[in-house]
Amino acid sequence: MAKSYLFLKPATLPLVASELSADSVGPIDPGEVERSLKEAVPQLVWENATQASGEVEEGWIEFSQTGEGASRTLSLRCSLRADYTALVQRLCDRYGWVAFDDTPLCFQPHRPPMGV
Repeated sequence: MAKSYLFLKPATLPLVASELSADSVGPIDPGEVERSLKEAVPQLVWENATQASGEVEEGWIEFSQTGEGASRTLSLRCSLRADYTALVQRLCDRYGWVAFDDTPLCFQPHRPPMGV
């Protein structure tokens, strides 16, 4: 089994649950995703420009970016056997992204995750 996280670029920060909408978050540019992940997680193996996988301290991870335009999403799949919240929070802090998991929690830069 796998856990999933969805990463988006916020229009403004910080976010509050009542502000979450298609206007407050949007897709991350594919070039930014590739540059950022190559810098932050250099051990990833890139299958193509939109898919990468590898091992980190917590275990295996798999990033993929799908869709076009406003419906483009960056997702992270990882094992349920480990806690990946620190990795997700580091990416949000470093690049100003927000991330959502399936509980649902919203991760945002330099703040604790909030329920949505």
